[in-house]
Amino acid sequence: AAKKAGKVELAIRQPDKALLTAPQMETPEFEVRVAAEQLFVRAIDARASQVELLPTGNKDGGYGAVMLIDGVKQAGEQMPAAAAVKVIDFWKQAAKLDVNDRRKKLSDDIDIERAEKRTKARVTSQGTQGGMRLTMLFDPDSAVRRKADALGLLEPQMAELVALTAKDEHGVVLLGGAADGGRTTAMYSVVRMHDAYTTNVQTVELDIQDTLEGVRQNKYDPQSDGPEYSTLVRSILRRDPDVVAMAELIDQNTAKEIARADQERTRTYISVKADNALAAVEFWLKTVGDLDAGAKCLRGVVAFRLVRKLCT
Repeated sequence: AAKKAGKVELAIRQPDKALLTAPQMETPEFEVRVAAEQLFVRAIDARASQVELLPTGNKDGGYGAVMLIDGVKQAGEQMPAAAAVKVIDFWKQAAKLDVNDRRKKLSDDIDIERAEKRTKARVTSQGTQGGMRLTMLFDPDSAVRRKADALGLLEPQMAELVALTAKDEHGVVLLGGAADGGRTTAMYSVVRMHDAYTTNVQTVELDIQDTLEGVRQNKYDPQSDGPEYSTLVRSILRRDPDVVAMAELIDQNTAKEIARADQERTRTYISVKADNALAAVEFWLKTVGDLDAGAKCLRGVVAFRLVRKLCT
């Protein structure tokens, strides 16, 4: 069987570390494997941090690859819907996701070896209005692992950030940034500025990208039967933690719960999608729905922007 197996470029290890065997040459399964590998190889060669395979929305019903390079989306190859679905199913099988589930959001990590380089890939599939959508995020934990002094802030900006993260500071601080513009990296960096061993530091996240040592990371799954997002946030804030960092502000009820909580004893960081500081403040006040309540607990706002370094 090993001799009959086709020659492949990648060694793919599933979540249980088992090696995914290569199909035999000149079989439909081998053609799918080659097409799936090409999607990964082209993205890695282009220095992409992630690649998506999703419906284009055109009348032909085709799919297209979209690569995220330095925070900028760039179009990749296009393929017929039937071929794209087979590639999506291949990567779902590699990550041991339910191939028959084409609606729910499913995710797991795999290891991909190419020559001597190993890449951790977070495979996520989810149903959309036009069809299935596959996302492969490369090395997600190391991508967000950056110290605050390596964020590229000027000295006066860094001094302001250090002041905002002082031990006795309380209230709400907004962390604004564009989508795919380093919001998670910025939030993790700010959280790491707090000593998680002498203070109670917690996060509320939809997708945990990296392990924060000493920090209690609460994951919210919108598809589970557990409490609503606002209820989970309220429960955490009522326990009087020293620091809470929220990766998303997804509804008005959550904003109201934060605004009415006792912010004199808790520092709450909220990561919001905003292109600048003023837009972040506007979004916060609009979501709270009460100017006085939103302003009373607000202590500061920091806006980050991912800058592409074109030349060293």
